Amino acid sequence: MNKKVFLAWILTFIGGFTDAYTFMLYGNVFVAGQTGNIIFLAVNLINHQWFEGILKLTIILTFLIGMIFSAVWTKLMDKTHYWRVYSLIFEQLVMLLIGILPKEVSVYFKLPLLAFAMALQYCLYDQVNDYSYANVFTTANLKRATLNLAAGILYHQKNQLKSAILYYKIIVCFIIGAVLGSLFSNILGIRAIIIPAGLILITIIYHVKKIRNKESFFNW
Repeated sequence: MNKKVFLAWILTFIGGFTDAYTFMLYGNVFVAGQTGNIIFLAVNLINHQWFEGILKLTIILTFLIGMIFSAVWTKLMDKTHYWRVYSLIFEQLVMLLIGILPKEVSVYFKLPLLAFAMALQYCLYDQVNDYSYANVFTTANLKRATLNLAAGILYHQKNQLKSAILYYKIIVCFIIGAVLGSLFSNILGIRAIIIPAGLILITIIYHVKKIRNKESFFNW
């Protein structure tokens, strides 16, 4: 039930929105796109910007811990059909907390917590229609979309073309999320994170409905 296209669209939108939000409001910091953090970390170290550099290093490490925890979570929670949904509830609570906390609260509390939640989203929702994809950054999706498009054209493979279109739609969702994340960050400030928190509620309702529909037809 976690492989539905609708879920991929919404979660990828959230990924783009969230990184744009933190980049705009918290000093060129990503909570999901760790490639950018590594580059900015190097720049901070060269320029002796220790506070900014340590913050990015903390976020990178927290994201890694989140990925490790996702594996532990998978092992511990595989006896319930709703174990992925629980991770979305956690992510939503984190976003709501960040949205209501004053800006004076330390970024060392808020951003690593959000990075941890984004790592769970990235690892636990990593497939769409049996294809691997990323919902918190887009380079890997761009690679798959372009290579599948080329293969589909060169070798006349319709399945490759269909998967390329699927990936490009996901990329568009990420771009729209980043654009709106930047726009609403300028308008609403730190409260803008409440928007993706609301969208997560939609994904939770959708995912739970799909699971219950399957439970009503199958004993699994």
